[in-house]
Amino acid sequence: MTEQQYNAKRLFIMSCVALITTAMTFAIRARLENVWGTEFDLSARNIALAVGTAFWGFTLAQFIGGPLVDIIGMKKFVRIAFFLHFIGIVLTIFAFNFWTLFLGTLFIGVGNGSIEAGCNPLVASIFPNDKTKMLNRFHVWFPGGIVIGSVASYLIMDVMEWGWPILVGTLAIPLVIY
Repeated sequence: MTEQQYNAKRLFIMSCVALITTAMTFAIRARLENVWGTEFDLSARNIALAVGTAFWGFTLAQFIGGPLVDIIGMKKFVRIAFFLHFIGIVLTIFAFNFWTLFLGTLFIGVGNGSIEAGCNPLVASIFPNDKTKMLNRFHVWFPGGIVIGSVASYLIMDVMEWGWPILVGTLAIPLVIY
């Protein structure tokens, strides 16, 4: 195996793990909507505002990030996504009101969109002769990450009855790996 093949494989695995992180946030956020409503005494409207920010953060990151990937490079862009995810996870774990929850969710959403904006061209670049096949393999990990996040949510919240910050903290596992 040559160095280039080894790096391509490693970069691909990193991209898949980053996508798992992104997908897990969707499942975990869905499980915690009602929990956060009770925990922070939020109305349904404020829950929607706090949780919905992840979706427009995701879109914003893709819209702005697509052109930026070519300017700053994929390596720096994925590092930025890592730090956005990290800040969002920490802010969410230590959230104490609507605004800290809102900001944590926003950072996670922008991190999610940054992973998509950075890893899609990365996968296409490292496999120029197999773009479609490898992009399909890469995107299989999105539903895989939702399953992982859903199972983690069930086990941590319903079976073990641990607190929601521990559930959010599980996002650090794939984050540290990628």
